[in-house]
Amino acid sequence: MDKLESLLDILSSDREYEKRFVIAKVSKSCIWCGKEAVEFRDASARLEYFVSALCQKCQDEFIGGGEE
Repeated sequence: MDKLESLLDILSSDREYEKRFVIAKVSKSCIWCGKEAVEFRDASARLEYFVSALCQKCQDEFIGGGEE
């Protein structure tokens, strides 16, 4: 199973997603990698964290947009 499939499994499992999302938000960490999520490239990336709880690095990896 690749990383994207693993992330989709987490997001589609209500109980697992809710648990990880709450932990990520309370600890200001990433729902996927668990690393600190406090620095973002711009307001759009910060908003994405608000919605998905993905840190900047994981946003770049899963969503793209890191190359400018």
